[in-house]
Amino acid sequence: MSTEVTATAPIPWKHVRNVLVLFAPFWMGMMILFGGIGVVLALFNKDVYSARIGVVVRDEANRSVDRLGRFGSQTELKAAQETILEMVQNPETITAALRSIGPADGSVDESYPSREVVDGTASSSVNLLAPKGSEFGNTEVVYLQTNADSKERASKFCDAMYESLTEQLRHIRGLRADSVIMELTHARDLAKTELNEASARLQEIEMSFGQDLGDLRQLKETIGGDGANRRILQELEPTLQTAELDLQRMVSLETLLREGAKDPNRLLIVGSDMLGGQPSLQRLKDGLIDAQLAASQLAGIYTEENPKRRAANATENEIRSRLQQESIAAIAAMQPQIELQRELVRRLEGRRHQITKRLDTLAQIRTQYAKIDSEVKSHTESLAECQKALGDALAARSAAMSTNLISRLGPAQVTEKPVGPGGTMVAGGATVAGLIFGLGVVFLVAPGPTQTGRGRRWSDYLMAGRRNSDRAAAPDEAVPSVAPGLDRRSQRPVT
Repeated sequence: MSTEVTATAPIPWKHVRNVLVLFAPFWMGMMILFGGIGVVLALFNKDVYSARIGVVVRDEANRSVDRLGRFGSQTELKAAQETILEMVQNPETITAALRSIGPADGSVDESYPSREVVDGTASSSVNLLAPKGSEFGNTEVVYLQTNADSKERASKFCDAMYESLTEQLRHIRGLRADSVIMELTHARDLAKTELNEASARLQEIEMSFGQDLGDLRQLKETIGGDGANRRILQELEPTLQTAELDLQRMVSLETLLREGAKDPNRLLIVGSDMLGGQPSLQRLKDGLIDAQLAASQLAGIYTEENPKRRAANATENEIRSRLQQESIAAIAAMQPQIELQRELVRRLEGRRHQITKRLDTLAQIRTQYAKIDSEVKSHTESLAECQKALGDALAARSAAMSTNLISRLGPAQVTEKPVGPGGTMVAGGATVAGLIFGLGVVFLVAPGPTQTGRGRRWSDYLMAGRRNSDRAAAPDEAVPSVAPGLDRRSQRPVT
C-alpha cells in the first residue's frame, strides 16, 4: 500500500511582482496614510527628560536603636518602600511639588495645578524604582524618578518631589504618633483613675487602723510576722500571770487570817513565806509557839495551881488574844491591797483582750488589705509603663516633625537625551506600520498563482471575482462553459 505525498509548489516571484504592481496604489496609499499620521504625532509630541534621585530608607530609631536604623526583616523594608511609593503617587505630594515649581510656561496661576494635571503627572511622570530592575525589599536604596519636558524642569521637579515627599512622610509619622499619643493618654488616664480609686480604698483602711498600721503591714508581708501588738501581748502574758498569782496569794492569806482570827492555832501551820508581808503576825506566831512550848514544859513539872504554870498559861492566852487582834487588823489593812491587785488584774486582762481583739481584726482585714495593696502596686506599675510609653511616643512625634527617614544620595541626575522615541523614529515607525498593513491586506485578498484571471482591474479581485454587472445578473443564469485551455473571449486555445 503506497502513500502519495502532495508537495506545495513554491510561489513564483513573478506572481509576487505582478501582485505588488497590481495593488501598488493600495499599499502605497496605506504607507503614505500611516506615515502622515506618524508625522502629525511627531509634530505634536514633546520631548520628555527624566531625572532621578537615589534615596536611602531607614527604620525609626526609637524601636531599632540596637540595629542602628536598619530594618528587622525584608518584609518590613518592603512595606516601608511600598508606603513611600504610595506617598510618591499621592495627589497631595504631587500638588505641593507642582505648586512649588509653578507652571511650565512660567506664568502665575493661583489654581495651578488642576486635578487633571495632578492625575496625569501621577500616572506618567513620577515613580519610585528599585535599583537595576529588582524588587522592593532587596536593598535599602530606591530611586525617585520624575519626567518633564526639559532638563531644568525635570531636575526642579525631582527636587520638589523629594522635599514634598519628606514633608508628607513627616506628616504621616506625626499622624501616627498623634494617634498613639491619644491612645496612650487614654490608657494613662484610665490607669490613674484606677490607681486613685484603689489608693482611696487603701487609705480608708489605713486610717481606720492608724495605730495598728505597722502590724497590718507586717501581717501583709508575712503571716508569721512579729508586730508591735504581738510583742506587747507576749510581754503582757507573764505580767498578767504574776499579778494573778499575787492576787491569789493575797486572797489565800486573807482567808487564813480570817480563820486565824477565829482560831489562832490555824496560823501556826502557815509558812513564813505567807506571812512575809506581815512581820508582826510572824513575831506573834513565833511568840505563841514559844509560849506553848514553855507551857508544855511547865505542865510536865508543875500542877495547874503552880504560879509559874499559871503565868505561862496567861502569857499564852495573851499572845493568842494579841494574834487574833493583829489578824483582824491585818485583814482590814489587806483589803485595799487586794482591791488594787484585783484592779491590776482586770486592767491587764482588759489590755490582753483589747490586743487580742485587734489582732483578730487585723487577721480578718489582712486579706482585703493585701488585695487592695496589690491592686495599688499593679496600677502604679501600669501607670509607670503608660507614662514611659507616652514619653516615648512624644519623643517619636518630636523626632517625626524634625527628622527624615529617607536620605538623598546626591543631586538629581537628568538624562542627556529625551526619554522614549523621537519624532523621526515615530514617523518612520508609522510609515513602516502602514507598509506592513498594506502588504498584509494585499496578500490576504490577492489570488494565488494557480487561480485563473478574474479581470483586468485590481478591484475585481476585491469583489470575489465578479463585476457589478455580473452581480446584477440572475442567480440562475447559465454561464457558457469553456473548454479547458481556451480563452473565454476568442474560444481559442491558449498558447
